[in-house]
Amino acid sequence: MMYRISKLLAIGALVICAACSSDEVVDSYSEHGADYDKLMLAKSAELLDMELVNLGTADFPTLCHSMAKRIDGVDLDGNAVFVEAIIDIGELMFDGETADCYFEELMKLTFDKEYYCNVLISEGFGVWQWNQDIEDFEKIAEHESEIQFVFPSADGDDTDNAILSVSEIVFFNGAFPGKGDELTDGTIVNAALEALKLNIRINDKLVLSSNVLASFNDEGYYNDVAMTFNPQPYYLRCELAREDENAYWMFSFNRNEEVILSHDLVLGLNNKNTEDPVRSLANQLRIDDVVFNTEAANAELYAELLKVDELEKGTKNHAEAMVMALNNYATMDVRYVSNNAIIAKAEAVAKRTESDIDEWWVDLELEFSDASRMSSEVYFDDYLANFKVELEQLVAEFESKFGI
Repeated sequence: MMYRISKLLAIGALVICAACSSDEVVDSYSEHGADYDKLMLAKSAELLDMELVNLGTADFPTLCHSMAKRIDGVDLDGNAVFVEAIIDIGELMFDGETADCYFEELMKLTFDKEYYCNVLISEGFGVWQWNQDIEDFEKIAEHESEIQFVFPSADGDDTDNAILSVSEIVFFNGAFPGKGDELTDGTIVNAALEALKLNIRINDKLVLSSNVLASFNDEGYYNDVAMTFNPQPYYLRCELAREDENAYWMFSFNRNEEVILSHDLVLGLNNKNTEDPVRSLANQLRIDDVVFNTEAANAELYAELLKVDELEKGTKNHAEAMVMALNNYATMDVRYVSNNAIIAKAEAVAKRTESDIDEWWVDLELEFSDASRMSSEVYFDDYLANFKVELEQLVAEFESKFGI
């Protein structure tokens, strides 16, 4: 079931108010001590790295890597581009890319950005089999309710023992942005994706299950959209939603019920205000039992970050402007998920690259309970750059897809 923004914000407001006004709540450093806290941060980072490696060896990524070799250099068209999109996600996993990399690819499927499903449904239900001689899928049979793709699961094996099935496709048939557009293959976009289910089986063993669920308002914009993507035994979920002037993004990466990584962003938006679209934000990057929090209670942070974009990247002016925006308009810290105790407080610092090149960058330094400092890069790889890019991309996504 999809999250509801109002409930999240109400809970968040209660927590913030309690922390600010109650004498019984002491917002303090962890009682474990700096050495223990640093060890827990390191263990969380190691767990994420280990699980990303393990994910790459699971059945689904292995299958995709094998199939990627077969289609390398081949220009697939028609409904086969949907298969190619699935394979691209599995290949990222096989290559050990960070979980955040999957988000963009999953959103392409979730929003059907390439209108894969319009092409799928225009070619109709049926069974398509991989033909190595022509290096393409060809239709071999009809099917009453599914679109199936049959292909080999392993290198050097031409046994067609893998089946990708797409079913329960539902479209929103009202007016929506982009309706009537013509795709490069001549397909006319007549509908936006509301729902679908897909799975992949190898020798009848389920290796991937996935579903998409979306809802639309009367103007044809999304209210919310979510995808689950379950490469056994892992579970990925991404969701975007809006309610009134609030917007929410969530991405999570689990192994069964264990949270490995999650990223949550709640935005307060000024509707139709393109100059100052973001009035507040709360961003959380969780890895295992630790979470990096970034909060801004007013519009200045996003406005200042846009000004930073106007400066030349790598210059001292660019780095110092970024530092000013973050330190003046955001609160940043790392905490334990279990008890909300502070592990470290974060501060942006402008630094010059240790080389002959006069280049500047911004580090987020973590200050622990013993006043010692370490770069956040040790634990949260490239957090700042990812946060800034994702924030601006998501605001653009909300404006175009949610009408904000």
